[in-house]
Amino acid sequence: MILFLSKMDYRAELKNPASIGYIDIIVAEAMKDADSFSTIFELSFDADKSIAWKAAWVCNKICRINPEVITPERRNRITNEVIQTKHNGVLRSMLSILVDGGLPAQIPVEFINLCFERMVSPKGDVSHQVLSMKLLYQICLAEPAFAPELTAYLENISPADYTPGFNTTRKKILKLLYSRHIA
Repeated sequence: MILFLSKMDYRAELKNPASIGYIDIIVAEAMKDADSFSTIFELSFDADKSIAWKAAWVCNKICRINPEVITPERRNRITNEVIQTKHNGVLRSMLSILVDGGLPAQIPVEFINLCFERMVSPKGDVSHQVLSMKLLYQICLAEPAFAPELTAYLENISPADYTPGFNTTRKKILKLLYSRHIA
């Protein structure tokens, strides 16, 4: 088992082939102190997208356990990375972190537009579609003016063009929109 990893060691460890068990060891180490988490968080923006992807995966797992680690400043950085990244693994983990850790106080219009685009892209990764849909719902809770637009998108999507997972989430989100009377 890994006993202590410095910043360089985390980088070196993230270069290794990833498995759930191996990532869980890094998660356990990174949760021991704030500096370790900060190191891993910074590595999730690494130019080496293989390292960034694994670091974002670690951050995602930590956020599910302790969402408070995602500070407002970190939310802003993640939101900006979601807008810019082309790497599917980094994108999936960062979208998931925002679902669990919350959205920034000021949500860029470009982020909202990208969430709509990713949600309705029938050839897109289903995880990106579903996570984008969940984030758009969270935006509707904060900004009810977006609810009619999200509702219209979800009501007019042809279920045959999407996966069962997408359609299940779509129905749940519509039900939530209707029940909260924000649609």
